[in-house]
Amino acid sequence: MTSTLITILLILLIARINQKFLQIPVTLSLIALSYIVYHLFPELLHLEEEMFDETLLLLLPIILLPDILHLKVEDIKKYWLELTFLALIAVGISVAIGTFITPYLLPEYRFALGMLVALYSMIMATDAITVTSIFGKFNLPHRLKLFAEGESLFNDATGLIAYYFVGMPLLLGKGVTPFSISLHLVEVFVVSTIVGMVIGFIGYFILKFLEDPIDEFIIMYVVALTAFLAAEHLHMAGILSIIASVMTFSYFIDRDFEKWEKKIEEEHKEEFRETPKKLHEILLEKLDFHYATTKERYEQNKELSLIVGHFANAFLFITMAIIVKPEVLLEYWKEILIVFVIITIVRSIMSFGFVGMFRYPARWGAALTLAGTRGGLSIIMVHTLPNDFIYKEMFEAIVVGVVVLTTFLYTFILLGFLKWKKAEFENDMKEEEKLGIK
Repeated sequence: MTSTLITILLILLIARINQKFLQIPVTLSLIALSYIVYHLFPELLHLEEEMFDETLLLLLPIILLPDILHLKVEDIKKYWLELTFLALIAVGISVAIGTFITPYLLPEYRFALGMLVALYSMIMATDAITVTSIFGKFNLPHRLKLFAEGESLFNDATGLIAYYFVGMPLLLGKGVTPFSISLHLVEVFVVSTIVGMVIGFIGYFILKFLEDPIDEFIIMYVVALTAFLAAEHLHMAGILSIIASVMTFSYFIDRDFEKWEKKIEEEHKEEFRETPKKLHEILLEKLDFHYATTKERYEQNKELSLIVGHFANAFLFITMAIIVKPEVLLEYWKEILIVFVIITIVRSIMSFGFVGMFRYPARWGAALTLAGTRGGLSIIMVHTLPNDFIYKEMFEAIVVGVVVLTTFLYTFILLGFLKWKKAEFENDMKEEEKLGIK
């Protein structure tokens, strides 16, 4: 086990060095290096393929936490319509189009409705990690980053809900109706959100009694993991609960900071008229409200969560590389390419339709199209298909193939596109600054 840990750390280190000096995204190096090491020196990476699902479930809250912490509730409120279109409406339309077109392009298979709904629900969940990693390397408009990163987070929840609560019941022939599905989806959304918000608030309340930065750091993960486990126990959407819990937790902390700054200002004005003092002295003497944490500690913990997230992300992509079977991918190469082309065309239609509808530059549509890399969540969903499902091997090959193709092709094209349009995106940033958008 020690050799496995050392190997993982070395692969992560080399991947980060590649990103720094060769501009190769960490995720690509992680997958490529892990695949090479695992097949050339299997004794160095002793990881069981069966561990993948459990590993991802454990790592999911840890990986998502830093990305959710960096989302602002104010941004979600302001651009809720755009995010709803990208992460909900566009996903639904994309699943419908893919389900309708596929039988004509693969007529040799007898696909039922539930099979294709399940397939496209799985591969609509995009990878927030890769998107954040790439976008963080460029000077890009705040709104474009928000749309890409926010969509990646929220459509993970949408894809998972569509798969488990629409695709799987149809696939298993549980006698569902459009009304019963709609009712259950509303229940899942409401219950998952409420569970997350309650746990997020409880975590914030507990934080008020913690003074140690390490304790504060731990409570963030307790909130995310507890929300996920509670929702899964209730057979609801764990990812949606993670998002709701962490955003609630973050919202109340940010609200404290606003109150804090306002109170300092007021105290300073009062004291200035009598005996001038330094701001921190005024705060210590006069502030009677018990805040959850300080801004400095909170920002430090957010940065630490990024480091933990990077390690968890490395472990995830290393495990993903191990489950890739080239012989199976080659057997179903035609099916993989057809589905890949379908989701690429449909995503481009949705992305350019989005920028046209909301009047954003066309280059944003191209960037959003290429930000649609798929990740580990798609693979864990396909692994939950029943063992007696007739097309299980093919669906596994399609999902893994699409994940690999989007991770490598989309990423390299996106990097080239962002470099090519660098000046235009910087102009977009200047326009945002004029509008006071940060």
